[in-house]
Amino acid sequence: MPNETSTLDCRSAMQQLWDYVDCELTTQRMEAVQRHLANCSHCLPHAQFAERFISALHETKDDCGCPGEVRAKVMAKLREAGLKLS
Repeated sequence: MPNETSTLDCRSAMQQLWDYVDCELTTQRMEAVQRHLANCSHCLPHAQFAERFISALHETKDDCGCPGEVRAKVMAKLREAGLKLS
């Protein structure tokens, strides 16, 4: 992977795209990917799709609640396996 301040090529930018969208890169890497996307008409649509996809997932997460009975069974199995849950 290129160093923190280098210019990214398309391959490097796309390899880091999902981490970029999730803001999981260092500040320098975030800025490098952002610079690349601002100047690359090939990669920008991929980034826009990723951002819309993540946004759609976030919007639906509250609508997909787990039924109480299923949740209780999963929690019981986790406790049986030795997990300490509150």
